[in-house]
Amino acid sequence: MTNPQKRKGSDAERAVVEYLATLGVQAQRIPAGATDDRGDLFVPIIEWPSIDVKNYTSYAGQLSHWIDRANDQAHHAGRRFGVVWFKRTRKTSPADWYVAMSGESFTTLMAMIGDKP
Repeated sequence: MTNPQKRKGSDAERAVVEYLATLGVQAQRIPAGATDDRGDLFVPIIEWPSIDVKNYTSYAGQLSHWIDRANDQAHHAGRRFGVVWFKRTRKTSPADWYVAMSGESFTTLMAMIGDKP
């Protein structure tokens, strides 16, 4: 039988992939244990960040570590930055979940879409 935590994480990854597909974005899950960890999801559009998906009941004390890890994964994936897409309690749709990034990643994103300060 599958590890319940792994199954919970895989379910969250699939939910994000399915949500992105409804928006016309084709994301792919990256197999666990891949060398040079590039995140959980890959979008074959270079401007997209590396995406790490989390499904925990609490993110207290973990968010900064998750964001640092997402940025490391982005480096391995050749992306400018990484984000953490994490499930909110009692919210089933990834549209209602949180997406977190560092301030540097946020300003990089804004520069990419043309809203430079």
